[in-house]
Amino acid sequence: MLSAASEVIEKALKLAERATLCDKCFGRFFANLGYALSNETRGSSLKTIICMIASGLLSKGDQEALDVLRNVAKTGFKVARELLVRNGLEVPEVSSCELCGGLLYEPLQRLAEKAVASLLEYDFNTYLVGCKIPGSIIEKEDSIRSYLEVNWGESIKREVNREASLIIMSKTGKKPDLQRPDVLVVLDFHKMDVEIKPSPIFVYGRYRKLVRGIPQSRWSCSKCRGVGCPECNWTGKRYELSVEELITKPIIEAFEARGARFHGAGREDIDVRVLGSGRPFVVEVVEPKRRFINLEELQRRINERSQGIVEVLGLSYTDRSMIGKLKLSAKVKKKIYRALVEMEEPLKREKLEALSKYFQGTAIKQWTPKRVLHRRADKLRTKKVYEVRVVDVKDRTFEVWIKCQGGLYVKELIHGDEGRTTPSFQEVLGTKLKVLELDVLDVED
Repeated sequence: MLSAASEVIEKALKLAERATLCDKCFGRFFANLGYALSNETRGSSLKTIICMIASGLLSKGDQEALDVLRNVAKTGFKVARELLVRNGLEVPEVSSCELCGGLLYEPLQRLAEKAVASLLEYDFNTYLVGCKIPGSIIEKEDSIRSYLEVNWGESIKREVNREASLIIMSKTGKKPDLQRPDVLVVLDFHKMDVEIKPSPIFVYGRYRKLVRGIPQSRWSCSKCRGVGCPECNWTGKRYELSVEELITKPIIEAFEARGARFHGAGREDIDVRVLGSGRPFVVEVVEPKRRFINLEELQRRINERSQGIVEVLGLSYTDRSMIGKLKLSAKVKKKIYRALVEMEEPLKREKLEALSKYFQGTAIKQWTPKRVLHRRADKLRTKKVYEVRVVDVKDRTFEVWIKCQGGLYVKELIHGDEGRTTPSFQEVLGTKLKVLELDVLDVED
């Protein structure tokens, strides 16, 4: 134990010889020694011990002890300054800490209080503090740590974050959270400013698209790339409405957010409705000021404003992991479609029933459809059809329900896409087919 104590004192003396540091910076190099002590207390205690050692050597004219004592006195340390006065020695002027330059005192307090004031604009229960410290301070700290050859300390960033966090907690009554904070508070000591970064909120639900002719996502005008031009009537959009915009605009307003990102479990064509239980989606709400919104009321508001075009169901809070689950499930989960198909040659119901028998658990090989080749890679996909059921036949049209694996191009399953999808309904029936209507009736949860 004595050898360990001796090493600590030796390192403290070595530090006092090298640098003029405030109590907080001095103590920070010994931060992992002593439980429930602040770095300021550690620094003050070690400086007191140094003064006690130097006091016994001054009477012997020890120049090294005098230099160390003056170095400590420069920091404004009262014991060292009084000791010099008592011995009739010159007392040096107080200088700022050569490491933090006083940053850990008034500037830290000022920025922490500014953070508290800024946080009044936000809903939050938990927070996390981060900081931006001048590089010169970080380099100086690394240089001293290397000189001391100790691993007892902590970084100035960690101390700033902790001290600011304590101030915020005492002023707001909120608790810090290192894993999933509601807001991140960034103290910028370059600009002496504060930045509040709210964590995103994730809202899960299902949507029903009740009309044809609107896309799932916002489509920018291909001519002006979203800037606005005569061709798009200065909207910057190819289509006036989209499922995404109808859902996210009320959400952005309710959460007072900077924006929102829409994530759907797959997508449907513009001319396809989504009925039944709807398609799952997640909205990632970006930088929200409000966090505690009544989702039932929000759901009602979205549906009222959509005026029968889109309807959302079952809004609930979720987390980021749900986005990945949606994307993965969209490729494998079962979906049920309803299609109205026109036949070039009228066929009797008995002939059409062949579809039910042929496509029972059938693997379908599909090359990327010709209609989307301009935006997707041409590759072969294998998807499964679980069940086909013809529900109605009228003259040259028939209605059919199709239960299949997610990611299957249903229109191409019906007309074959000039042989790029096989087998297809057209191939089995031996007559040319055209899809008149297509609806999504169910997406497996």
